[in-house]
Amino acid sequence: MRRAHTLPEMVLTLALLAIVAATAVPSLLATTARWQVRAAVADLVNALVLTREAALARGKTATFTVDAARGEVTVTCAGDTVARRAVGALHGVRLAASTDSVRYAPDGVATGVSNTTLLVVRGSRVDSVIVSRLGRVRWNQ
Repeated sequence: MRRAHTLPEMVLTLALLAIVAATAVPSLLATTARWQVRAAVADLVNALVLTREAALARGKTATFTVDAARGEVTVTCAGDTVARRAVGALHGVRLAASTDSVRYAPDGVATGVSNTTLLVVRGSRVDSVIVSRLGRVRWNQ
């Protein structure tokens, strides 16, 4: 009766395990990047919705501001900071924006913007959030 494995059996098992792991790791990294970008896009969309809702609720102009260099977004209304989120640091992404802010009037309509595009980048993965001239938010899913 044999109770132990031989050295060649253990080496073969470890080699097969290494091949499986080497195949799975790149796929796992790509999946992680995709989910981090999606989470960052969700944060941006939520901040834009919060900006519009703050303008409607308070009856004052609310502003969504992007600091691409720091990877932060800020929501302000009537001089008060409603929310600030370090999207870049939280999700390991870079932000880029065609304009640095979007303003919503007290009636919930965006003012003073042409279409604004926000890009979320991690590695080779890029997703975008687009705010129309009227303030409608669209994003790639």
